[in-house]
Amino acid sequence: MKKVSFFIWFAYFLLLLSAKASAQVEEAEANVYFELPQVALVDIEPDLDNSIHFSVNTSAESGESPFLELPANNDLWINYSSSLTTAQNSRSIVAEISQGDIPEGIRFYLEASTFSGAGGSGQVGQPSGRIELNSQPRPIITNIGNCYTGDGINNGHRLSFSIDVSDYSRVYSVDESSFVVLYTITDN
Repeated sequence: MKKVSFFIWFAYFLLLLSAKASAQVEEAEANVYFELPQVALVDIEPDLDNSIHFSVNTSAESGESPFLELPANNDLWINYSSSLTTAQNSRSIVAEISQGDIPEGIRFYLEASTFSGAGGSGQVGQPSGRIELNSQPRPIITNIGNCYTGDGINNGHRLSFSIDVSDYSRVYSVDESSFVVLYTITDN
């Protein structure tokens, strides 16, 4: 009986000890901070030579209209990254002629393709279709949200350029005429 009584008291003591040990919970806190700055970056790839060359050539036969020689380098890609604040709706990329002039009688067009590439993610923009460029900013890609397109050629939107002669009576012979297309990512 003494052994049973000793065993009961010993078991009771162990229960009290384990209950007291499990009731002692330690807590600690750690503050975690997250920061993502607002980002709006745009780049034209391949970056080595982003020149586009057009020519208006005369025909070999008298009386025939001149013909446009398409550019040899029409393989430019626009890459961009965007992170918005909660108050912003979206962004757009606009293009304009920032330096130089398009020769008289010539119209210059730009078209961005739909997004393609394996390196991007998020709400990439929608192309605006074929637009005529001049010295006023015109949207070429709209509805850009939080995203990135990936870097380099074959990522983002391919840029296609074209020209046409709108008024041949105003086209004068020049050795070479050049102008610069400026791309800007803007808040809507």
